[in-house]
Amino acid sequence: MMIFFGANDACLPGSDTGQHVPLDTYKRNLGEIVQHQSVTPHRPRIILVTPPPIDEYALEASDAAKGVLGVRRKAEHTMLYAEACRKVGQDLGLVVLDLWSIFMEAAGYKPGKPLPGSKKVEKNAVLHRLLSDGKISWVLTACSLD
Repeated sequence: MMIFFGANDACLPGSDTGQHVPLDTYKRNLGEIVQHQSVTPHRPRIILVTPPPIDEYALEASDAAKGVLGVRRKAEHTMLYAEACRKVGQDLGLVVLDLWSIFMEAAGYKPGKPLPGSKKVEKNAVLHRLLSDGKISWVLTACSLD
């Protein structure tokens, strides 16, 4: 069973989407889902999937085209939700498919440096391509994975 929550939950508080879920609530919800009484009797193999990173440049353009003004998501905020997903998986001994880290590695991210996708740095062509065409084969090639 794959659980892929967090991309919408990571909207900024107060954004007009109404989708924001506070980080502590997000973590608690993930734990409650995988440990729910209707799930555990089936002994499913559970895989948590981190939210992917975002491209603030692309989101700004997409939102503007829809007439939306203001910032709904930030790269740094989304990173916190990916970290939380990994932590829940670690704490519960679950497999985690870390899309955030896979995409960020392909985009050349180095911990401690500004995040690709953030407007604090120039637009990252690799991340933009990953997030806009969705071709997983390109991700695997970019990461040099077998």
